Amino acid sequence: MLSKIKEKLLISIIVVGLICIFTPLKINAALQSNGGTPATKDVNGWITQIRQMQASGGALGLTDTIGADLTSTNTNLDIHMQKNTEYGAMVLLSASSYGNPEKIENGGTTTGNATGVYMNINKEWVAAGMANTAAASMKNAAGRYKNQYTAPTYTEKVGDAVSTVGGWHGSGSTTWISSHSNNVNTMLYACLLRSYSGSIFSYYGYSYDNPYSGDNERLRKDAHYTKPWSSRAVVVVGSGV
Repeated sequence: MLSKIKEKLLISIIVVGLICIFTPLKINAALQSNGGTPATKDVNGWITQIRQMQASGGALGLTDTIGADLTSTNTNLDIHMQKNTEYGAMVLLSASSYGNPEKIENGGTTTGNATGVYMNINKEWVAAGMANTAAASMKNAAGRYKNQYTAPTYTEKVGDAVSTVGGWHGSGSTTWISSHSNNVNTMLYACLLRSYSGSIFSYYGYSYDNPYSGDNERLRKDAHYTKPWSSRAVVVVGSGV
């Protein structure tokens, strides 16, 4: 009796082994930032390509279709470029008793150890700008994927960590979305940079596009939507997201 059991067990092991060998394996993998040198893209590149991570053939191995307004029919997962309010929530938590209340240096994390979010003090795009910004992909994106502000006066959004954090951890001088001439038309070229210099609480939104300069990048300030800076993805998981 025992020998028959051993024989059946051996046959089962062989069958499982053959299945493992001859069955094609498909592995879907996505990259997670480890705090190294980040990639850089302009606003149009980030807001569309991050959403495409969950599209068919994207990094997450899913089969979603992303529409022109960046929405999809998937209601269980949403991966998108960080909005200003999401960046704000992250850095506000970092300064609380749940995070790292000390000033975060370049390459440090929001908790002070490897479990936190790595921060690069080096110009980080958020999906935020004027209501009809010249960045086409952000202009066409559904409202859930961006923070819209109206020129020329900044109006606080809950949790955006802009006007309420002036001077925090040495954030120094800050500039809201504006332009060389404070003209609404030229302000449309500006988007918002966070972690601009010196502190994760710093921000910058100064842009200028001289209509007579052609492609002269010298006249385009850091927050011009065509500039290549880093950004990060936000992943929301759950039913009905």
